[in-house]
Amino acid sequence: MQRKGVKTDNWRALQGAAEKAIDQGEFSLASQLGERAVRAADAATETSEARPGKDASARASARRVFALALLYSDRSDDALRVARDAQRIARAARARTEEALAEITLGQVIRAKGDYLTSLRHAHRAAELARKTGEPAVLGLALAEHGLMLARVGDADRARALLDEAVHLPAEGLLPLHAFKVLSNVSTAHRMAGRYVDALSVIDRAEALARQSGLKAALRSVASSRALIHADIGAFDIAWKLLDEQPPDETTPAWQRAKILSLRATIAQAAGDRPEVVDRLAREGLGVEKIELTTRLALEQLRAQALFARGRAEEAERVAVGLAGAAAKSGHHAAAALAMALAARAGHADAWLLRWLGAIGLAKGGVSARVEHAGCAALANEPDPIGALARTLLSVVRERLVACTPTPLRATMRRTLRQTEARLAALRKAGHAELETALDDDVLRGKDEVGLVGSSTALLRSIATLARAARSEASVVITGETGSGKELFARLAHRLSARCRGPFVAINCAAIPQALLEAELFGHERGAFTGAERARSGLFVEAEGGTLLLDELGEMSAAMQAKLLRVLEDRTVRPVGGSRSRRVDVRVVAATHRDLAAMVASGAFREDLFYRLAAITVRVPSLRERPEDLPTVARALLTRDLATKNHRLDVPALTALAEHTWPGNVRELANALRVAAAMTEGVVIGGPELSEAIGPTLTRTPQAAHAQGPQETTLSGLRARHRAELRALVGRAIAGADGNKRQAARALGVSRQGLYRVLGAQ
Repeated sequence: MQRKGVKTDNWRALQGAAEKAIDQGEFSLASQLGERAVRAADAATETSEARPGKDASARASARRVFALALLYSDRSDDALRVARDAQRIARAARARTEEALAEITLGQVIRAKGDYLTSLRHAHRAAELARKTGEPAVLGLALAEHGLMLARVGDADRARALLDEAVHLPAEGLLPLHAFKVLSNVSTAHRMAGRYVDALSVIDRAEALARQSGLKAALRSVASSRALIHADIGAFDIAWKLLDEQPPDETTPAWQRAKILSLRATIAQAAGDRPEVVDRLAREGLGVEKIELTTRLALEQLRAQALFARGRAEEAERVAVGLAGAAAKSGHHAAAALAMALAARAGHADAWLLRWLGAIGLAKGGVSARVEHAGCAALANEPDPIGALARTLLSVVRERLVACTPTPLRATMRRTLRQTEARLAALRKAGHAELETALDDDVLRGKDEVGLVGSSTALLRSIATLARAARSEASVVITGETGSGKELFARLAHRLSARCRGPFVAINCAAIPQALLEAELFGHERGAFTGAERARSGLFVEAEGGTLLLDELGEMSAAMQAKLLRVLEDRTVRPVGGSRSRRVDVRVVAATHRDLAAMVASGAFREDLFYRLAAITVRVPSLRERPEDLPTVARALLTRDLATKNHRLDVPALTALAEHTWPGNVRELANALRVAAAMTEGVVIGGPELSEAIGPTLTRTPQAAHAQGPQETTLSGLRARHRAELRALVGRAIAGADGNKRQAARALGVSRQGLYRVLGAQ
């Protein structure tokens, strides 16, 4: 009974008004009304007769609504304090229904603050209490919250069971906003598991409820949910349209503005917008005060993806690894899976396998279905058994996602999945190329010492292969066009071998008459032939303990090939005219511009000698295969020659370099630079001087090459020609940018990563 002379507000009316304000998105007003409702409930308790259970329910109920209003008004710390008061009051009074609702509210506040694991415990407690009350409306709300949190931490099977139970419970007695939350939670869980038909079906029901009940704030949530679903499918035009239908205004709270910016950045990134656009939206969202941890993690993830797309892979990897740890620690398994997937894409190729396995583990049960698909696609080309398992699982996941997509959008989903698989395959190929071109410090020092210049993928891949061969005792054959630098490769092989302290001896087999080649190699006694006035030990003996390079091995006669084979097998040499053999410890490296395998097939080269020499074959790329190295090689050649060391090339000259195919490779380039420097009055070599030095007779432009005759018209031939033309185009752009790959990429309108993919293509 109310005390005489004391006037109190009707707490029920105030609480109802606060709930209605929340429904309408008027969160500031809802906070004011909620605070008044709390005071009124407390006053009513003080002025009424002792009714502990009922009075406690009133106080807890008013605080619960007030906590939600505070949460939606960006006052999460105050919301947490009030929600705990509601839970404490309801628990002390043993009011199970109100305690269950208080646990749900407390879990929602804690979830907004980013602690999923603690939020899950409150949701579980709420579900247990709700089952004891026997009230279907409260049970449905509690099960929906519990199911959503299970989905977010990765327990998809239990989540689906609870959500299916929640959505089929009668909703009589449930407030419209609470009924909407049940449906919204169910839709979110379906989307995370890749069940897009179910997600859209449930969100349709949620929208109908929101419109029927006048829940204006809920309609924005409907638009965001639909947009995310369509973005996952790849229907970006629909996603953008949905967001534009519910733009934020001055009354939109900060947490919701940040969430909308995160959503826009997510769709922009998925749609392939420029990284600058994604980064700008993410930065704008991160600039909003008091945003939820979930939204902050999503925005930081988007920023890291933008860094990766802009070629800043190391920075993106560092951010992604940190995000994965922070997200996993607080139970954000979906966010952790996304971050780990980005760390796999941006990181070193050695980390690819383990990080993708980690991403799939965090996306367990299809909770992050698209991450699960991406992980299977990323591992599909790994060695068996992992590759075989990933390929099998990939087909299952792909078909499941397509089957769970609305029929009109299935073609879009298939295209989206194919694009993801193609991008990851290309990225893994680039990662393999990175491993193949990874050079340690000793190899890099050796490369500089012998004078090999350039940093192209083709050159580094060959050097990496040579380095592995050099450190073994296997015989090596170095192939490549005339003037491409085969002798420098042989010197590097010697420098990197265990014989590096021994001598390096080279002989050009094509420059010495075959009659004298045997004496040069094996030595001769005095008087062995006309002109042999003194004995000579021969190059095999001179190279004792070191390396002997047999350059242009393909020019060696058949008789000489037989004698060489005997020396390689017996490890002994007998001088011409001598009667005694001598053991030698020499590593033989052969080099040739000819195709030895074809010569073996035609009978021009001994098969047994070929297999004895060609344990490992290293191909030296021609200059036209690494056009991005042209500016660096040209500058090095100018510096090495005393007559040209002060000369430099202007931009037209660099362009002229890129437009020539250099059939004579480095040797032709060095000669052209010497001639151009001689024709230049100053120290700046211009385009006209270099073009004249190159000369029209030996110039083989791509157009001239096409005019020589009919070309191969098979699909593989067309692809090879397309790759060659792309590489030539990129090479010209790099040369025109004076070797600056970032500027070349910008001039071509591609990312730096895309430019490297072209350069790494074979």
